[in-house]
Amino acid sequence: MNLSLSLTLLLLTLSLPPLLHSASNSELRSLLEFKKGIQLDPRGAVSSWDTATVASLDANDCPSAWRGVSCEGDDGADSGNVTAIVLEDLALAGELKFHALAELKALRKLSLAGNNFTGRVEPVLGTITTLQYLDLSSNSFYGPIPARINDLWGLNYLNFSHNNFSNGFPSGIRNLQQLKALDMHGNGLWGDIAELLSELKNVEYVDLSFNGFFGSISTNSSVITSLANTVRHLNLSHNNLSGGFLASDSVQLFRNLEVLDLGDNNITGELPSLSSLPSLRVLRLGRNQFSGSIQEELLDSSVALEELDLSGNRFTGSLLGINSTSLNFLNLSTNNLSGSLPTFVVRCVILDFSQNMISGDISIVQNWSSELQVLDLSSNKLSGTLPSVLGIYSTLSSVDLSLNELSGLIPSSFFTSLTLTSLNLSGNNFSGPIPLQGSRASELLVQTTTLRIEYLDLSANYFTGGLPSDIGNIPSLRLLNLARNHFSGQLPIELSKLTSLEYLDLSVNKFTGNIPDNLPSSLKEFNVSDNDLSGNIPENLKHFPQSSFAGNKDLNLGNGVPDQLPVQKKHEKSKGNIRLAIILASVGAAVMIVFVLVAYHKAHIKEFHGRSGFNDQNTGRDVKLGRFTRPSLFNFHRNVEPPPTSTSFSNDHLLTSNPRSLPGQTEFLTETAEHVLPEGVSATSATVSSNVLDHHPATCGRRSSPGSPLSSSPRFIEVSEQPVMLDVYSPDRFAGELFFLDTSLAFTAEDLSRAPAEVLGRSSHGTLYKATLDNGHMLTVKWLRVGLVKHKKELAREVKRIGSIRHPHIVPLRAYYWGPREQERLLLADYVRGDSLALHLYVLGGVVSPRQLWHMFRFLISTWDSCGELCRLISKVHLLHVIISGPMSYNGCILGNSYDNIIIVELSWNKYH
Repeated sequence: MNLSLSLTLLLLTLSLPPLLHSASNSELRSLLEFKKGIQLDPRGAVSSWDTATVASLDANDCPSAWRGVSCEGDDGADSGNVTAIVLEDLALAGELKFHALAELKALRKLSLAGNNFTGRVEPVLGTITTLQYLDLSSNSFYGPIPARINDLWGLNYLNFSHNNFSNGFPSGIRNLQQLKALDMHGNGLWGDIAELLSELKNVEYVDLSFNGFFGSISTNSSVITSLANTVRHLNLSHNNLSGGFLASDSVQLFRNLEVLDLGDNNITGELPSLSSLPSLRVLRLGRNQFSGSIQEELLDSSVALEELDLSGNRFTGSLLGINSTSLNFLNLSTNNLSGSLPTFVVRCVILDFSQNMISGDISIVQNWSSELQVLDLSSNKLSGTLPSVLGIYSTLSSVDLSLNELSGLIPSSFFTSLTLTSLNLSGNNFSGPIPLQGSRASELLVQTTTLRIEYLDLSANYFTGGLPSDIGNIPSLRLLNLARNHFSGQLPIELSKLTSLEYLDLSVNKFTGNIPDNLPSSLKEFNVSDNDLSGNIPENLKHFPQSSFAGNKDLNLGNGVPDQLPVQKKHEKSKGNIRLAIILASVGAAVMIVFVLVAYHKAHIKEFHGRSGFNDQNTGRDVKLGRFTRPSLFNFHRNVEPPPTSTSFSNDHLLTSNPRSLPGQTEFLTETAEHVLPEGVSATSATVSSNVLDHHPATCGRRSSPGSPLSSSPRFIEVSEQPVMLDVYSPDRFAGELFFLDTSLAFTAEDLSRAPAEVLGRSSHGTLYKATLDNGHMLTVKWLRVGLVKHKKELAREVKRIGSIRHPHIVPLRAYYWGPREQERLLLADYVRGDSLALHLYVLGGVVSPRQLWHMFRFLISTWDSCGELCRLISKVHLLHVIISGPMSYNGCILGNSYDNIIIVELSWNKYH
């Protein structure tokens, strides 16, 4: 009996699957439990993780056939144990059960990068002390990083980047003595950067970018000695760091440093010598507040840099030459550099000097490295003619020389280059024809079949002649912008060969004849307005708005009626004469009202003086070009003067700004930047009006910010200052005094510092922004230029004087801010949409039709103390709503409903306008 029972138990034991063997059953159960957290597996990556494969396993074996599972060798002491789980880039999703992995006693590598896992990371993960490699990057994990991660004393690689982790970084990372790589970029972590860096020891790679770390890196050298001795890659960009750069004694410790990225912070001061960093190859300090001159050692062979980015700072001085033999990428854009271009560039592949104040002859570039691939010198003051050698560089692919003062002809070598893909010469004084035909026609006909040009922007120049038919031999062309030139003749039918064309702007020229049929179906934006075209609009173009065709008097817009009406009949003329008499009488009454209002204003404000808004020497040219701000790197400027509601063109691949058009007039090339208002915006000398606003059709009415207290009649009110003393410690926030001029609007300086800001324009007086508060209220913020205001009482007196005026056609000041530093002086007003009156006065000829001009008048209005300064205003038919307070700039007025509503945005600022 006992023998029979023993044999039965033995047979049952032998028949059981390996799942029950003690060496591997717990690990198998752990893996199957972990799989339950994977709720989405579109590729069937873990479909092999099932009990069906368990039966085939021998005792002490682990399922190495399961995808992503690795085991130790058969001859190891712990043979059969799971050592790695690697499930990367498989589109897996779910909330993982990390506690199930606690039974994997030999797990050394866990990598789940590139999936869609979510949920919190359980602290129990910190109990798997055998882990050496942990990568949870590029998922959607959230919540705080568990502090028990710091118990993984054997960890040498830790990557939690591109998740939604938040809160402070857990202290105790000093316990990870074996850690070599730490990557936490792209989260919402915060904390004092000096404290965190002081805990890192023996780490070689550190990336904490795109977080909310604050504080200064300019700390005592003893604090970061452990890190400095070993780190090779240090990226702290896109945080809220402030203070100065590394101290000189600290710099010397980073002898192994190869990559240093501190871009997009608020670091100030001058750069110390970096010649003690022999291993440094990449230095990115862009978009901070560094000042002073650029160290010459960075541009020669003292530091063997391969990439140098100092853009978006306040560096000054000139560049004599670039003698480095290792430099591939050099970006010095958006600074205050002056003088002429460097006389030589020994080596560089990508070079960007845009948005500075560099002047002199462009011909210097013919002495530069022939290895150039990308060249951006836009938004400077360069002059002269282009050297032909520039077009024959064998590697040149992108050239942006827009918004300068260049003249002469375009070298034909640009249109024979086999490498050039992008050419932007807009906003200059070039003349002559496009050199696609002529004496070298036979050669060009051969060459153009292999041209690779994708983006060609020649707008806002003085080009003449016709559009060559050889344009059809550039099949790769995606953007063609020839707006605001003097081209003439018929449009070539070869345009239909440009099968890749997406953006075509030929507006404000003198083209004649019909619009070619069968233009590419790939067109997304199209504009031929303000030419002399005739005939019918092709069927495949009728889906574009009528504004794309406006200003062509003989062009049939689709309703059988040309763009301009025929001569009116006699009885219609009689009605027009009667209407005109009524208009003149209304205008006379309006002028009388204006003078009464001026006298009333004079009686209350005796010291109110102003200046003409077009005294700046660059204004005439800026109005012509629509050049009120400078575009970002490689910005392809859209049509500078598109018709109402027309969409301007941009190079989608290279744009970093968002230019927008003003209906019926000039497109302002505004930079669009989502950033926190304080810190780091350099001013330019371009003239700008305070109404460089959103793109809206010409029919849009006046709209002010929600809750704007614009009263219905002019009056003067007592202004009571309400100081708000803020105690703000975060370095990216304001820490000064905010004064309100009325009680209808309430927000804090901290609210203002968080507001997303859009650069509307810059002038010699400061920079203008549109800021949107958390509650949706929009403000116009004028950041005054450093040195413009010396005394707080002086600013308060002027603000109170202007802020006391209330009228429906005057945008009132709402508040002003006085910061602890000289560069923190702000004026705040309501944000109002509309068109610039200045442009309507200075470039009427190319915008409005004769029928419109018949209904438009210019009025000369001067105040009793204007000393000859005049404000010229315009109105339509029978309405003139104007309030004048002292001599004004035309830029201080905007238009509401077409020409029937004029709103004064900036009154006569004696000192600050």
